[in-house]
Amino acid sequence: MPLHDAYVGIGSNLGNRLATINAALVQLAELGAVLAVSSIYRTQPWGRTDQPWFANAVARLRTDRSPAELHNALKDVERRMGRRPGGDHWGPRSIDLDLLLYDGLSCNEPDLVLPHPRMRERAFVLVPLAEIDRSFAALRDALPASELSSVELLDSGRVARAKSAAVESETAMPDEATPTQWINALAGILAEDDVMRLKVERSDGEIELRRASRLLAGPSSHRKADGAPARFDTIKADLVGIFHVSRPMPAQGEVFESDREIGYIEALGIRTPVHSMGSGKLVSIAASDGSAVEYGQPLFVIARG
Repeated sequence: MPLHDAYVGIGSNLGNRLATINAALVQLAELGAVLAVSSIYRTQPWGRTDQPWFANAVARLRTDRSPAELHNALKDVERRMGRRPGGDHWGPRSIDLDLLLYDGLSCNEPDLVLPHPRMRERAFVLVPLAEIDRSFAALRDALPASELSSVELLDSGRVARAKSAAVESETAMPDEATPTQWINALAGILAEDDVMRLKVERSDGEIELRRASRLLAGPSSHRKADGAPARFDTIKADLVGIFHVSRPMPAQGEVFESDREIGYIEALGIRTPVHSMGSGKLVSIAASDGSAVEYGQPLFVIARG
């Protein structure tokens, strides 16, 4: 059965936006192989400005579903994740999954237009899209500076991220954030990372939380109750050459308990290993065994947490 490459835009501006986007990525992995995931960006609302800011990302998906089947499956995911039909077209939403591109297909059907008709004018689409596919960089750079300034990096899906249990983390919170957003941001970081101390500042005050050491018992304490991973990482080629999957071959869905060699790139007779970069679950192998790869090309997608 032929496979197709699709790009899906993901957005949320209600509840715990970051957790929602990561949960949506888990659902996308059920529809095909997730080849790449952009960082998560904080973006100004488009169309209606009297609502909370969004978190947005773009994922590249390889699937055997037709455009209509994939579009309908994305709407089913939205419903399962709590989005209600109807309502204000430009208003707040818990989750938004838009099929942006499907191979090089163009279509204009009542329920599906490809490429997405407003994609070229939306910075919150083009910025993350260009991050995972540089062929869209020219479209991104053609946007007005005022549009590009409305998109801010959320550090690959978090307001702040800690790398070890001993680290102290400090970050800034935008002034328009509500107290509830402060609390949600803090709770999400403490639940998903090994942060011992977290301090959030803005112009009218600050808040600091400390984690008790007993919460750092092991990896299981960093997993959300619903089992969704904290984030998706794309392992990319760091040189040009021939890509090979290591033997024994890792399987999609396999869990790595620690860092492991999962592939290698051969160039000029030199074998350069590709590692999992720590523990995680293999979501997909994005390059074919024995294929030529370029610098920055996605090789593996790994779910962390």
